Order: sequence, then C-alpha cells, then structure tokens
Amino acid sequence: MFNCPVLKYYALNFVDGIGHILTENEIEHVMTTITEVAKLAGVSVKTVSRVMNNYQHISPKTREKVERAMEELSYAPSSIARQMRLGDSLSIGMLYGDPSSGYQARLNHAVLKACSDARRYLAVELFDEKNIEWQGQVEAFLDRTKVTNMILVPPMCDSTDLHELLSRRQVNFVLISPSRPVPGASSIAMDDRRAARGMVNHFIDLGHKRIAHIGGHPDHVATLLRRQGYEEALQRAGLEVRSDYIVSGRFRFRNALECAEQLLSLKERPTAIFAANDEMAAAVVMTANRLGLRVPEDLSVAGFDDTPIAQTIWPELTTVAQPFEEIAKAAVESMRMMKSRGGSVSETLILDHEILIRASTGPAPKV
Repeated sequence: MFNCPVLKYYALNFVDGIGHILTENEIEHVMTTITEVAKLAGVSVKTVSRVMNNYQHISPKTREKVERAMEELSYAPSSIARQMRLGDSLSIGMLYGDPSSGYQARLNHAVLKACSDARRYLAVELFDEKNIEWQGQVEAFLDRTKVTNMILVPPMCDSTDLHELLSRRQVNFVLISPSRPVPGASSIAMDDRRAARGMVNHFIDLGHKRIAHIGGHPDHVATLLRRQGYEEALQRAGLEVRSDYIVSGRFRFRNALECAEQLLSLKERPTAIFAANDEMAAAVVMTANRLGLRVPEDLSVAGFDDTPIAQTIWPELTTVAQPFEEIAKAAVESMRMMKSRGGSVSETLILDHEILIRASTGPAPKV
C-alpha cells in the first residue's frame, strides 16, 4: 500500500485521458511495474525513469538493457505514472461551445494529434459561456481533470473574466485567434482580414463586380475581420460596398439558407458570394441548386476554414485553408515553453493561410 500520502492523493484523484479515475489496485500496478523492470535490467528505478524520460546521459548499453526488460515484461512507459510521481499535470484542457462546428471539429482533431505527439492528454468539455453559472462549470472542470494548462478558442479566448479565473487558479493558457493580445498569455492566429481580402480579390480577378458576403456570429472577432477584408478588397478595386449584399448567417448552415435565399432573390442578384465559413458556403450552393442556378456558371461561391464539408459537397468549395495543424502544434509547444521558463510567455504568432481554388468559383457570367 502507499507510504506517501501526497502520492496517494494525486493518484486517487487523477483522471486519465479517457476520463477514468485510477483505482488503488491500478495505481499499485503502475508503481510496482517499474520496479520489476529495474530488477530485470539490473539497474535502479531512477535509471529506468531516466530511460523512459529520454535523458541524454544514459549509455547505449544501459538503455538497451532497460528497453529489453520493458519489452520482456510488455511494459510501456506510463505518462500517467510519471504524472503521479511528479505531481505535475500532463493534460491540456480545452472548452468549446459548438460541437457541430466544422472549425471546432478540425481544431479538436489537430490539437488531439499535437497532444499525442507531445505525449500529453487532451481533456475537452462542452461549455456554455452564456450560462450565468459558467464559472462553476470551469471550476468543476479544473477540479475534476487537474489540468494546469488550457487552450482557449473563440469566443472564450476574449473573455477577461475567464482569463482572471484561470490566473487565480494558476492555470497557464494559450489563446487561439483572440481579438487582442493578453499580458501573460501566448496568442496564435492567422490573419483573417488578409485572407478574406485575398478571397474577394480572387472573385475580382475572375471578373465579378457584384460580390455579396454572408458574415458570421456578431460576437466573434473573426466575423468582423473577415467582413473588413471583404470591404477593403471591394474598395481597393473601386467597387461599391452595398449594404443589401451583406447579411449575417451567424456561422450556421440553417441561417445561411435564409441569407442565400434573400441575396439570390434580389432584383440585381450577386454573381459571387463569399461566406465567412464553409457551412454557410455549402448552404449557398444548396440554395442555388434549388433555385435552378448553376455553380459556378451562374454563381461563384467561396467559404472559409477548409473544413470537411468543403470537399464533401459538389462542386467542391473554394475556401481559405486555416493552418489547423500548425496552430495546434504551436499551442502545445507554447505550453512546454511556459513550463521550461517557469511561468507565462507573452508572444503572438501569426501563421500563414492558403487560398484553395476549387470548382465552386469561375468567371463572372455575362449579364
């Protein structure tokens, strides 16, 4: 049984990567197996631990003996065991409010992969930032998972109250696409404004002059930045920014169906529509088909994010590709830097985007 009360506390209260609380028998197994490896290899437990943690100053002969013993005992280095011994969380937490979002799904997958590559766990939970008891949700999440590192995605990345709560709990956090830098936190983003401008320039290069825009949720900074990029591209080309060509789809497919119907029913309907995400662009394509309009011969359509739906529908969507994998890797690496420096790291990293030209955009129709 346990001789160290502190170790027992961490072990009994630790939640692993799939939400499983370790039992005392499981903990005993974790803690005794490394002793068996050390005994079989003829080295100390400390040496086995150093091999598991990839210390550089271990002789090849010693490393080989330990690895052979681990193989014979079918023992895999346990990040859970290491976390219990060090009393240090290897988990990274992430909250999100819309599990149906293509953006969130892509980002979740990228962060999960980055955590796996870095031998960390990802703890995720649904979160309602509009709930009056949201602080209790966060406190319960932190108590249950023991995470000391968090990734904050839009719109939570801009919540000053959430920043203060995490700071009070001594939880490090990295911001994904915030509207402004936050002292003591790293920010990782792409230039949404420039990307939107580039997409509208693509329409302009194809000869389009009547270009509409379906914007996102008004509470998201990306909505503002993408609309600004849209308007800047039109103004630089000497084209009119028409108020009847700008509608809000709130990043939702169903809302965008109504927006597309509204735009395509105008007497002077647009020949191109730039939607602030791929779900809304897909809604435009669906509405165009229902109204008997061909894409892209009669109407060009483009989205944003390069989520799975962009290549699922026909024609495939021209879109802005977010660097999801790079964002995730940078976020996880920022956590490592915070730990190595013993505190917060205030840095802002802007990553490149890519405009992917697919079958949904083509030359402006002759009218």
